Amino acid sequence: MKPFDTPGSNLAVTTLLAAALAMPLAASADIPQALATQSASQVLTTYERLLPLQGGSNFRDLGGYQTVDNKTVRRGLLFRSAVMTGLTEQDQRYLQQFGFDTVVDLRSREELELYPNQWAPKAGLNYLNHDYSMKVISGSMTSASGAPTDMGSLYKSMPYTLKPQLKLYFDQAINGAAPLVVNCSAGQDRTGIASALMLSALGVPREVVVADYQLSTEFRRPQIERGNVDLKAAAQTNDFARMMLRYASAESSKASPLVTQDGTPYLVFALTQIEEDYGSIPAYLEQELDVSAADIQRLQQQYLQ
Repeated sequence: MKPFDTPGSNLAVTTLLAAALAMPLAASADIPQALATQSASQVLTTYERLLPLQGGSNFRDLGGYQTVDNKTVRRGLLFRSAVMTGLTEQDQRYLQQFGFDTVVDLRSREELELYPNQWAPKAGLNYLNHDYSMKVISGSMTSASGAPTDMGSLYKSMPYTLKPQLKLYFDQAINGAAPLVVNCSAGQDRTGIASALMLSALGVPREVVVADYQLSTEFRRPQIERGNVDLKAAAQTNDFARMMLRYASAESSKASPLVTQDGTPYLVFALTQIEEDYGSIPAYLEQELDVSAADIQRLQQQYLQ
């Protein structure tokens, strides 16, 4: 897996990073102002999709995708990421060039206890999180008999178990609290569903949405996500640490593919379940997350060009 995904010369990137080091840390609450900041610093030229962060994992831009009506998702406004605990001082100064406004953290209280986000409060960002226990997720991973469920079943349940978190994310995006980054621990499952719903609302074709979801396998850095936490010790009292231990050997350095044995991406189970239950993604968004047709139009006006 490539830790960096940057076009152009290393010298150009180094020059822009050096310029960022001189910038003060502060959040921007205005999209036009953020876009102007990005244009002045040329930060959008320093990457293609994955941001070049020393201590980041799966931190990437949702922009650049074409919609079914030939519009394009704006770059520099909607981002997705794994845990951000490992971001270095240089990373944080690099991120300042984007004028980030808001972080919507989809993680549980057990995850936040082990891996707090230090960047958001330091940069003065609007940091939002729905308080819940990891038991909500782990409970969806076992059947009534206590046997483990498959990942397809877990994905079918997440559009429902994650409703408060997903509503929080869409509310912020609709209200223009961008640049906005949504994250969980690996940036692939909960964040994958949130990002897929957002791209779908913007009109990005299904095959592109699923392809974006699968990029997590390439862009994740499991060692960065684990950090220096003693998981064995933490597992004595922390449900998330116990879960991490189960995956530690399988993902010692490389992320596991997000597909079933027959090659079906897990995300497909969630999207198919939504469409079976509601008929369409927009209908689910309206009935479960209170995202109206007018809200979707507002999203498209703000994040498409």
